[in-house]
Amino acid sequence: MKQFTILTIFVLFAGTTLMAQSARSDYFMQNSYTRSSMNPAFMPLQGYVGVPALSGLAVESRTNSLYLDNFLFDKNGGKVTFLHPSVSSSEFLANMPDISNFAVNMNYQPISFGFFTRSGGFWNFSIGVKTVGDLNIPKPLFELAKKGFTSEDHEVSYPVRDLRMSVRLYSEITAGYARTFLDNKLSVGARAKLLVGAAYIDMNIESLDVTARKDRWTARSKAYLKGSGIKAKYDENGLFESVEDDLSGVGGFGLGLDLGAVYNVFDRAKVSLAITDLGFISWNKSSSINLKTPETLVTVYPGGESAMIEEDFDFKESFDSSIDDIKESINFKGSSSNEGQVTTLYTTVNAGFEYEVLPGNLSAGLLSSTYLGMKTETELTLSANYNPARLRWLSAALTYSFMYGRFNTCGIALHLAPSKVIHFFVAGDYMVPTISGQFLPVRSKAVNVQFGFAIPIGKKRID
Repeated sequence: MKQFTILTIFVLFAGTTLMAQSARSDYFMQNSYTRSSMNPAFMPLQGYVGVPALSGLAVESRTNSLYLDNFLFDKNGGKVTFLHPSVSSSEFLANMPDISNFAVNMNYQPISFGFFTRSGGFWNFSIGVKTVGDLNIPKPLFELAKKGFTSEDHEVSYPVRDLRMSVRLYSEITAGYARTFLDNKLSVGARAKLLVGAAYIDMNIESLDVTARKDRWTARSKAYLKGSGIKAKYDENGLFESVEDDLSGVGGFGLGLDLGAVYNVFDRAKVSLAITDLGFISWNKSSSINLKTPETLVTVYPGGESAMIEEDFDFKESFDSSIDDIKESINFKGSSSNEGQVTTLYTTVNAGFEYEVLPGNLSAGLLSSTYLGMKTETELTLSANYNPARLRWLSAALTYSFMYGRFNTCGIALHLAPSKVIHFFVAGDYMVPTISGQFLPVRSKAVNVQFGFAIPIGKKRID
């Protein structure tokens, strides 16, 4: 049996997609015009028009275990992968949790602008594209990848449950409004979103029971594949091979909503709370597919393959060679009737506390961000924020994120916002990771970056 099997397929498939909000290091930046994506009650110090096509881009990947340090080992003075005979199964599997997750997301806003009204309210508008991808891999799949066949006559079983991948691709047109109350102690905001769906995939292998012997393996699967804006591709033998895009038109429409508030508890302290991406997309029946695997038992007599894979291991080559081994056991067939489908957005809840250590200059902040996706995740970010009253064109922050930081990375945010000419910002929560030759993080559980340009309009307001 070729070794990387389904693990390689799903990791690489998810990796072809590009967190759908601003970097958390940006949350307490007074000059920021993008932090309203995390809390629509936030207002910048000045109106703006995003530079077309360069208004804002944010990309992120994160995982609890799928980083290269868990797959590369120091042996005999060099690096080998977990498939090398010198790496024992127990040594490799000790690093793997019951469920490994991997997410890659992108938020691109080519057009955005915002302005203050005479009454003190703040309006903002944007057009953007989002891609949100999630992958869950159960531990028995890694056991199958590592152990493979037994060299003895007895059988080895690998019960894989709930191997799942989800990808969403859609555009959004947004309109938001925020204003202050109670003598500027309370700010509230809301943002409405019109969503235009391009494509989505929801693949769930509910069960994959693999029984391996030294000369053959059998597999019985139960799985489904739902989606829109895609079509199934089959080989000349009628076996499911892959999915490919079918973006011939609009896949569906939906609505979304962000809500937020910021309250000055006393002169130096603020609390904030927001919930973003409440909503849904209704996908057209004509562009949707609904596939299932028939309940069949498949027997495969695989060829051998060397496990002596070194540091320059070619992931794509392994991916291509692995498909032939497993496509017979997971062979999606069309349902008798496809129906229109509804998917919900992945919601985020942000709760923050900020205290001014040096009024008008330095503050400390703590942000809890809970992502309600295919897997619920919470990140805690501690930040030191520099918002000098005498240099209102400058904001900077140094942050540390507890859940994914692993004490080997920190975050930064920098905003240069003069009252005229152009604004520039860059931010990231997990900066300066160690990168491999395949541009994958070696030690970091997460990496993200966000940047953009805007032209200031109107007068800069004074808090």
